[in-house]
Order: sequence, then C-alpha cells, then structure tokens
Amino acid sequence: MIGLAPVQTSVPRRGPDLASAGPWLRVSLISVLFVAAYWGPIRQLLLAKWLNDGNWSHGFLIPLFSVYFLYTKRDDLSRCSIRPSYLGALVLAFSLGTYFVSAWVYRMGYPQALSIVTSLFGVVLLLGGWGLLRVAWFPVLFLVLAIPLPDRQYVALTMPLRQWASSAAASLMPLFTPGLHTEAQAVVIDYVLPGHGAGTLNVEEACSGVRLMMAFVTLGVATAYIHDRPPWQRVVMVASCVPIAVLCNTIRVTTTGLLYIHGREEFAQGTAHQLLGIVMLLIALGLYALLGYVLSHILVDEAEG
Repeated sequence: MIGLAPVQTSVPRRGPDLASAGPWLRVSLISVLFVAAYWGPIRQLLLAKWLNDGNWSHGFLIPLFSVYFLYTKRDDLSRCSIRPSYLGALVLAFSLGTYFVSAWVYRMGYPQALSIVTSLFGVVLLLGGWGLLRVAWFPVLFLVLAIPLPDRQYVALTMPLRQWASSAAASLMPLFTPGLHTEAQAVVIDYVLPGHGAGTLNVEEACSGVRLMMAFVTLGVATAYIHDRPPWQRVVMVASCVPIAVLCNTIRVTTTGLLYIHGREEFAQGTAHQLLGIVMLLIALGLYALLGYVLSHILVDEAEG
C-alpha cells in the first residue's frame, strides 16, 4: 500500500491592500495640504474672531454642526458612487487663486476666508464627484455662517438695527411707565419723566442685536435643515429668523432703557445684562418653536377630514 501524505505548500503573505487604502491616502494628503495652505485664515478666524470677538463667538459651533449634518446623512454617503470629477480641480484652482490674490495683492481678509468654503466644494467634487456633492453641499455651505463680515458691511448692518431698536423702544417704554415722554433721534432716546428728571439713552453698537441675530440665524438654519419639512416650510422658518431676532432685541433694549430710567442701572449692565441677552435667545427659540408647531399643523391629513 502506498501512503499519500498531504503536501504542504507555503502561501505567500499578502502585503497591505494599497488599492483599498488609496482613497484614504488621497483624502489625508489633500487634507494636510488644505490646512497648510489655509493656515493663515484659519488661525485668524480662531484667534482674532471666534475667540476674541463676541459677535462671532458662535463660529466654533458651526464646523461641529457641519460634521453633525454629515453624520445624519451617513446612509446617503455610504450609498454614493465615488466618481471623481476633474471640474473640482478647476474650482479648487480658482479658489486658491482668489485666496492668494486677496492675500498678497488686495490684502482683503473676507475673500480669503470665503475661499476656504469654495475650496472645500472643489475638494469634495474632485474626490467624490457630483454624487457626493449632492449630499455634502449643505454642510459645506453652512460654513459660510462662521465667516465674519467685513467691518464696513458689519457697521452698515448695525446702524439701521440700532435706529430701529431706538425708535421701537422709544415707542414702547411709555406704555409701561405712565407719564414718561420719549423721543428717538437716530440711535439716541431723549426721555422726560416728571418727578424723576430727564436724560438720554444711547443704543450702542453692542445693543444693535447683530450678535443675537447671527447666533439665532445659525440655529434657525440648522434646525430647518435637520427637521423633515416641506421645502416651503423650511423657507418660512429660515426667513423668520431675522424678524424674530429683531423683535427680541427690541424687547431687550426696551427693558434696559426702563431699568436705566427707574434707577436700576446695576441690572442693566455687566452680568445681569448678559443674562438678559441669554433670556432673549431663549425667547427667540421659543417663538421659533411655536412657529414650527403652527406650520406643522397647517395642513390637515385628508384621512382625518
């Protein structure tokens, strides 16, 4: 009898699958190059604006929101067919060109920061194609809300808001204080209260309501995107952010003015004034939630009719 012994053959060990690692290597490389190219504007946003300017302190939250938006779309992202589009390279080249021209020729900060967002669009289109961009476009576009406006546009925005707050507060304060006479001139409120004297109130730039408006618009846009609503309802929700913020700031300026007139300055400045701003944000969110409830109950299901 001839015995058969199993023949052992050595199976060569396979090295790391570089093909499957290819996309991640490209993403990592482009991410490092992206941060290196835009380190100047990114550092300016972090240190000069988000950290030291209260009007834009909400900027830290916006990238976190964008990441969360992508997380909520993770199923759609997993189904995307990755087909890189070289049109993204043109978008990226144009954005980088805009950045360098703005930085070295015109010395303009806002186009530099804005080119970060357009470059991200180019990167997404270059690496993932139109399928990926259709899912990721909003999280990328949302980053625009983290970019501070140029000083000239910011001042141009605050002035009409200050004038509106001054006029509205001058009209409302006599309703809560009998005998009070007020008159608004630009951003100054002149008042006369028999038995207490007369004086002036100045609606300063910090009381324009821009800080409240920026923070509330950010939250409003994020909420409208996350909630599953018809497109027209989302438009209404986003459009309501500005008037709600203006209304709440009017309440804040009116309350502050009444505190000053009645000799309660300690409650109209410092920590108490900051707490009042937080309360106004909570009221704004409450009004926004109420509007969402009303919109959700406008259409009645035919089955219930």
